[in-house]
Amino acid sequence: MKKLLMILLVVGTMIACGSKEETTKKIDRVAIVSKGYQHEFWRTVEAGAQKAADELGIEMSYIGPEKESEIGKQVSMVENEILKKPTALLLAALDQNALRPVAQQIVDGGATLVTFDSNIAGGIESSFVATDNIQVGAKAAQKMIELIGEDGVVGVIAHNAGTSTAIERTNGFIDEMKKYPNIKLLSTKYSDGDKLKALSITQDIVTANPQIKGVYGTNEGAAVGVGRAIAEMGKSDSIVVVGVDSSEEEVTLLKEGSIKAMVVQNPFNMGYMAVKTAMLAANGEKIEKRIDTGSTVVTMENLETEEIQKILYPFGKK
Repeated sequence: MKKLLMILLVVGTMIACGSKEETTKKIDRVAIVSKGYQHEFWRTVEAGAQKAADELGIEMSYIGPEKESEIGKQVSMVENEILKKPTALLLAALDQNALRPVAQQIVDGGATLVTFDSNIAGGIESSFVATDNIQVGAKAAQKMIELIGEDGVVGVIAHNAGTSTAIERTNGFIDEMKKYPNIKLLSTKYSDGDKLKALSITQDIVTANPQIKGVYGTNEGAAVGVGRAIAEMGKSDSIVVVGVDSSEEEVTLLKEGSIKAMVVQNPFNMGYMAVKTAMLAANGEKIEKRIDTGSTVVTMENLETEEIQKILYPFGKK
């Protein structure tokens, strides 16, 4: 995986170093429709995308709904971008099926379609640039087992029921947990990526299941909400929280002990590679259908290492 990413970055850099006429031969503007702005993750994706656009000398727009539950609003945003006739459109779909028809319009209109973070149904995209979310779920489960042992009750707080990231991260976690017959998994609950909703759901399941040993949150909003709930209930020493993504608050909860581990993506690299991949595709270059941008388990043991600090703070600490 690392070798593939290095090859792609080198190719992108070589092209970026060519003449502006060459780099803008078939792409001069890229429109990016994200899943939202409510989490630090998306702002970091935007920063990576902007760096790639600057290197290539192309115009970039970056938008997304205020909440990750606003599927209809995201559809309208894509429709509006199509009217502006971008050379390439990058999409992180809130719902893999609901965004499928409008994604087809992008392709039918002749623009290059690259999906990132969360894919659409049907495989019509030129490339999907994202974390391997099945592996994210599996890594979270492995860490949970390491921390709680091979028996006990575990809850799952996912973000959106229809988005591919939530589906894959949940399935990856559940499939790994099924290897341990003495683990009892509670039914998955959905928070729409909303921290307060995740907090309330966590309080309810902990109250209903006093013997619970662990809770898994599938994105920043879910993980922060779960961590807050565990802290407020005074359960940080008895209930293990494993989350996905990273933010200042998640890192704070990790340091305080309310979150024990985070499976962290590389959102800056995701945005950067998505734009570079769109440019390659628009110029008729051969590209991979699926590009994995990587994930890493973060705990207090490795938090301060140089490798982790670069992933958490690509621009350095503020």
